[in-house]
Order: sequence, then structure tokens, then C-alpha cells
Amino acid sequence: MTNWIDKEVTKYRDKHKKSLHLWKEAKKRFPGGVSHNIRDFHMNDFNLGPPFIDRAHDTNLYDVDGNVYLDYWITHGAAILGHTHEAISKAISKQLPNSNHYGMVNELAIKLADKIIAATPSVKKLRFCTTGTEATMYASRLARAYTGKSKIAKIKGGWHGGNDTLFYYVTQVEAGMESKGMKELENSNIISFDYNDMEGAINTIKKYKNELAAIIMEPVLGAGGAIPPKEGFLEVIREETEKNNILLIYDEIITGFRLSYNSAQGFFGVTPDLTTLGKIVGGGSPIGVIGGREDILEQANLPNGGEVWIGGGTFSANPISMVAGLATLETLEKGGSDLYNNLNNSGENIRTQIADIIDEHNALATVTGVGSMISIHWFKEKLTKLETGSDVKLNLDSNKNALHTLLMFNQDILTRGGLGYLSIKHKKEDNQRAIKAINESVKTITKNT
Repeated sequence: MTNWIDKEVTKYRDKHKKSLHLWKEAKKRFPGGVSHNIRDFHMNDFNLGPPFIDRAHDTNLYDVDGNVYLDYWITHGAAILGHTHEAISKAISKQLPNSNHYGMVNELAIKLADKIIAATPSVKKLRFCTTGTEATMYASRLARAYTGKSKIAKIKGGWHGGNDTLFYYVTQVEAGMESKGMKELENSNIISFDYNDMEGAINTIKKYKNELAAIIMEPVLGAGGAIPPKEGFLEVIREETEKNNILLIYDEIITGFRLSYNSAQGFFGVTPDLTTLGKIVGGGSPIGVIGGREDILEQANLPNGGEVWIGGGTFSANPISMVAGLATLETLEKGGSDLYNNLNNSGENIRTQIADIIDEHNALATVTGVGSMISIHWFKEKLTKLETGSDVKLNLDSNKNALHTLLMFNQDILTRGGLGYLSIKHKKEDNQRAIKAINESVKTITKNT
């Protein structure tokens, strides 16, 4: 480890003594110290651990050592209203005396469902579950039952949760993300093609059209790097799936209600057959949604002829998630186009400034994103374009990515994937502070590596 990195590591250690003690304790109890694999925030690379958070408000996280972070991870992108938003806090406080869970049907679920259905072009009926992993698994099951076909196609680098149906990675591009306990399934029913590869998508559909039940995809490649669709890509996929009796599933767990109140399908003007939602629609509480065409969803109507089981979770339609989600959607709806224009314009402005910083320092990096989704990618060599998850996986410099996260931590800014997501609580001065920190990080890494 070089001298300048040693100094950054020492700086981090000095500021995180309580967190580092808790990290040792956590590793005694949890594999890897975490209950979500990415939450070490690359600090394991430096024999460190992540900050342990004590509380959060607006755009700030407060850790057990008294450090205050400007937060651009914003709870995996879910907290579009910022932390402890007044409308959500009020709704939860009002609900808690009535119980945090009934294990029964409740009117709150109808109210949140109505909001989602009214806002989302593809959703005519839906079911609530507790996670996005459940929602995408159920979407695949519905598609196979509806079409009578067995294969599902997914995007290389696309992430749809940890269920056995869709976790399987089928190319060397994603090596390192394979999982033992999965190979035994011989998951030949999952195939893949590259994001933004129109020819590859068409060829895949032609080759497997008689076996292909559905294509599942994020309209914007989210966990794969906030990569936007090329012009015409989404439209081609929609046209080809319709022609070949293949269902189109949009995983909008990240993009749902983030790019617009009508989600990415409204933003881009392309309507799928099924949609999965999560994150934002739960207002910071656990939630998953599977929705879409009525004839497809009605397969789950088990008392009345349906034959597809897509429910059964103890905490489905939990009243806390329902009121938190309802408060979130009501706030977003009230903010209207001005709210989303401000978010998306701020994101575009930040990406422009980051691109200028990368050019100024001739860094082996690039910035991607759509609207309020922003990602910085560090590479082993300069790329002239970045359009697919394969581009990212094949060329990513994980060491520089980890260094960037450490340098941002040491400037009291929490990032993931280079930056992350904006909330309505991020102010102009917050973003200016983030840009200044990114400039310092890019300059330092480029100069010393």
C-alpha cells in the first residue's frame, strides 16, 4: 500500500473507532459482517469496516462516532424524499397506535394500490409482497404460466434480486457473481443478451421464440451502472416481444417513481406487460409489487380458477409499508412535473460537471445516468463509449472504485457506484460540495495511480 493510501486509511481509522469496534463484533455474528453483501462499502479492501449509522435526517447520516455524512446512497435509492420526511413520519406515527401489522386485509392496501395503478401505465391489477426479489420471482412464474413456455431472457449485468429463478449468471462477463448452491439447478431456462444490443436482442428472440416466456429487464440498467437505453432499444424489444407472444417484464424496482411519477415506462413511453416495483413505493419500509395486465394477474386468483401461487408472505401489505408508501406517492404527485424536472435537471447538471472533471484530469473514468441516477465508473483503460453491463464488468477497475469510496468517506460524503441518487432534499450547496469532493478524489487517484 502506497504512502498516500496509508494516510487515507489512517484518517478513516481515527474517525471511526467505535464503528470499527462494532465491525469486529458484527463479523462474529454475520457472515462478512453484513446482512446485505454490498454494505461493507468496499472498506474490507483496506482492512476497515463501514460506518455504523445511528440516525438519519434529510440528506444526512449520523454515525456512532459523531461523523455526519452527506448521503447520496439514500437507502439504495429508495429515499427519494430524503430521510425521515415529515409526511412519512406523520403517517407512520398515526398508524402505529393501531398496530404495526394485522396479518389481515386492510383498506390501506387498497389506497396504495389505487395510487400505483393510476400512475403506472402497465398496471391494472397488482399484488403486494415484501421484497423486490419476491416480486421478480413472481413475475417470472406468472409469465411461464401464462405463455406455457419455460425460458426467461434477462440482460447481462441486470440485477433482479437473489431468487433462484433470476439470480443465475450465464456469462463470464459476470464471473465473481456466481453462487454455489445454484449450479446444481442446471439453470438452462435463463438466457441473456447485452443491454442496448438491438441485433443481439432480435437474434435471441428469433432463436428462442417458441420457448421464451418473457424478457425481464430494467429500462435503465440500474445496479449494472445507471446506463441509459440507446434510442429505439426499448421500442425494439417491445415490438419484437409483442410479435412473438413473449411477455415483457419491466423491473422498475429502482426506476419506479424515480424518473417520473409514471415511472420509467411513462418517462420513455414504452409499456410492458408486467412491472415489478419496490424501494420508493414503500417509503423506506419493506415492500415489493408485482403488477400488470389483468388477464395475467388473474392467474393468481386461486379461489376462482387461478392456478399460480404468487403470495403467502406474512408481511405482505403490511400497514406500515402501506401508509409510508402512500405518503410518499402523495408527496410526489403533489410535487408534479416541477418536482421531477428539478430532480432530473439537477442530475444532468451534476453529470455534466463530473464529465468535465474527468476530462480535466484525463482520468480513466466515465459518468453515466438518467435523471437523478448518477454513476461514476473507474476503468483499467480508457473507453470511448459505455453502453452495456458487459462494458462495465469487463473493464472495471475495482481498486480505484474502492479508493474513490474511501476518499469520499474521508470528505464526509457517502457514495455507492461513484455517487448514487438524488432526493428532493438535496440542495444546490449539497451538490456543489459533492462536486468539489469528487474533483479532489479524481485528481488524487489519477495523480497517484
